[in-house]
Amino acid sequence: MIYVERGGRGLQVLADAADQRVSLALDALAAFVTAGGAKLKLGLERVDGEPVVGSDWEPALIAAGFRQGPRKLTLSA
Repeated sequence: MIYVERGGRGLQVLADAADQRVSLALDALAAFVTAGGAKLKLGLERVDGEPVVGSDWEPALIAAGFRQGPRKLTLSA
């Protein structure tokens, strides 16, 4: 459903935005990163090649736990 690009700066959504599985995949990604076991940090700048800030995906990512920044959304443990 979703693919995190190498380096954690980009996200590719491999399904339609209305697909319920995308929301579940975003929640699972957030749970994995915030669990802290892997010591990951994501700083998403792009979704599907477009800037994440101001995109249609921004509200869903914030709802999943990402924090809003000036040019990116971040998530860490």
